[in-house]
Amino acid sequence: MTNQHAGESLATSMGELCSRFSFREILVATIVARWRRHRMVNGFDTFPSWLRRDLALPDE
Repeated sequence: MTNQHAGESLATSMGELCSRFSFREILVATIVARWRRHRMVNGFDTFPSWLRRDLALPDE
């Protein structure tokens, strides 16, 4: 896939997204998704202690 084709595909997808949802809905969904991903990446405290030890994380 060339960069031009990828850009056209992205533009088409964004056009479809904007026609189905309002700007506000897209913005809120984007913020929530980023927040969830940030928490998922930084959430090592939910790992069991044996897994934290295997990953060389503090065992708390």
